Amino acid sequence: MARFRESLEAAALLIEQGVVRDVIIDLHGLPDVCLADQCWLATSWLPRVSGAAVQQAALVMPPIDAYNHLVVESLLQAGRHFMHYDIQFFNSSTEALDWLIGHEHPAQQYRLEAEWTSEAA
Repeated sequence: MARFRESLEAAALLIEQGVVRDVIIDLHGLPDVCLADQCWLATSWLPRVSGAAVQQAALVMPPIDAYNHLVVESLLQAGRHFMHYDIQFFNSSTEALDWLIGHEHPAQQYRLEAEWTSEAA
């Protein structure tokens, strides 16, 4: 899962630079998170991304992935003292995007959904 950590490191860097305020983390296709990665997330990654820049995080989780859902719940519980942003769970990226920006920027939401659809094709 080296790519897993690389991706999260890149996201953490953007958050630390103040580039990211709201995030969607789509966990579809994620293999089971091993214990070593869970420890790394709890002790290294979560404290890095819990700064003042992040205001909202939307976690998109497949409804059938009970193991990773429990992992995420336990990580959120472990980091609750330093995570000062709103976190919500969703079944789809579209629902998450609607929660993050749909009510304020419906046109931007539509453009992003169209972009995602074209990239997925």
